[in-house]
Amino acid sequence: MKKREGNWSKSCALFAAMVVGGCMAVSSPALAGDEISELKATIEQLRQTVDMLQKKMAVMEQQQAATTKSVEEVKAAKGGSVSWDMPKNTTFHLYGYAKMDAIYTDTDGGGDYTYVPAAVPLDSAQDSLPDNKFIMHARQSRIGVETSMDTAYGVFKTKIETDFFGSGGNQNYSNSYGLRLRRAYGQLGNLMVGQDWSTFIDLAMLPETVDFGGPAGGLFIRQAQIRWTQPFEGGSFMLAAENPESTFLTRTLDEESASYASATYGSSGEYMPDLIARLNLDTTIGHFSIAGLVREMIIDEAGLDDSAWGGAVSLNAKFNLFAKDVLSLEVNYGNALGRYLEAEFDDAFINPDNGDIETVDQWGGFVAYRHVWGEGLRSTVAYSYAERDNDLNYVTADVDKKYQSVHANLIWSPIPRINM
Repeated sequence: MKKREGNWSKSCALFAAMVVGGCMAVSSPALAGDEISELKATIEQLRQTVDMLQKKMAVMEQQQAATTKSVEEVKAAKGGSVSWDMPKNTTFHLYGYAKMDAIYTDTDGGGDYTYVPAAVPLDSAQDSLPDNKFIMHARQSRIGVETSMDTAYGVFKTKIETDFFGSGGNQNYSNSYGLRLRRAYGQLGNLMVGQDWSTFIDLAMLPETVDFGGPAGGLFIRQAQIRWTQPFEGGSFMLAAENPESTFLTRTLDEESASYASATYGSSGEYMPDLIARLNLDTTIGHFSIAGLVREMIIDEAGLDDSAWGGAVSLNAKFNLFAKDVLSLEVNYGNALGRYLEAEFDDAFINPDNGDIETVDQWGGFVAYRHVWGEGLRSTVAYSYAERDNDLNYVTADVDKKYQSVHANLIWSPIPRINM
């Protein structure tokens, strides 16, 4: 096709030369010597023009071939996604996927669209709920945009990522739901500012599960933050200040029934961000990390006015075993894990006698094993556990104390871009 374009340009130029020469011949049947010389000069000029056009077409074909090769190389590096160079040395990358989930649960009320530990009903409540629930949805489908540009201060990156777990929509009409912000940040060199996965979470540890919800004892939260990452040979050190937020649980007395019930309060009056540090190590046998969290929990509403400091630690290990098998371990412990844990425990209790914040020990973790059966076929098996130390002086006996979850799957990828 490219050669045809080049030959077409050459043919047009030769055709123009033939037309000009022919017109001159018709209008002057008997030419003088000077006219013949002038005609020869014109023809020579046209020949030179044709040669110049051929050279330009050859250069254009080379540039087009180089551009096509560059795009294919970038697509291969990005796993098949499309990228292209923008002005001012900026690379633009559009990514995402479409996913459909078909979910059945034997007890309604355990989370319609994904596994949510806190939404699983207690045994005492199951009799009042339907026995079965089935749903199909595509809300996990994702769209993201990344840019990258070299600067005198290092690489400048941006990311905006969304999915469709936002509000709105229903199953009766169109099953359409709103976009939800997942990540949105800018990063210049080692400094990142914006919303991303919390620095307390080591994403390399998350096991591959079919359901959007992760292990009950794992970590799971995204929030606004300011993060510095200092790489070194064999790993990196991260330090971050992140958005503060807390919820509190307490026991209240219903005077009419003379019985106790649980009440939840949201935090208010925060002025200190959550402070997080994490050390990452990459070795020949696997990936390891340790993260620490310090946060102040504050309440200043409904006649309550108190604050308390708490902390937590997360230990992670991921071992590369034979072939492509991987063993992952995570242990989380502290008196301020709260919303950072997939179990979604409240961050602390409120003493009903004096209104003081009472921190509570919480822990959780998981063990996961991924096995590759063969080309395009793999499985992950995971067990997870989460628990908190409930104090019945502060909460009622029907408040959840612990969760366990087991995950097992078989995933087939007929081609690299499809998972079933």
